[in-house]
Amino acid sequence: MRQVAVTLAWIINAFENSSKHSEYYVDLQTGDVRYFSPMDFPEHEDTMKKLDKQPERFVRLPKLEKELSLKIKQDFIAGLDDANLKKQLENELEDIRFRRVLMDYEEERRKWYRFQNERYTEFLKKWFGEKNIELVEKSM
Repeated sequence: MRQVAVTLAWIINAFENSSKHSEYYVDLQTGDVRYFSPMDFPEHEDTMKKLDKQPERFVRLPKLEKELSLKIKQDFIAGLDDANLKKQLENELEDIRFRRVLMDYEEERRKWYRFQNERYTEFLKKWFGEKNIELVEKSM
């Protein structure tokens, strides 16, 4: 398996912020994450086509699917002890509303972001593993 040194936080951030209007690539030589928005910058389309022709060097990150996001939220809620918070979060599964509920629960909010990042990391490591790539954290 090919090992690629990356800053996982950058990849997780790119994955989390993916949208239908943006694309993120990981440079497998440097570990850098590159952002493109062809809707806003049409010239990005040509660059992306060039990167797509170099799969040994560049990998386009997957989009964060709503189903995965929902499953992670449901798993987090299932692990909570506070019945009131559980009920509130179950009724507010849309991202902004979910985070808004957590604003009143500092400890649980921190746990949420840690939980979410762990799950994104698991997903991305598995996804890259299927491409025979092992992500390893860059040493500082």
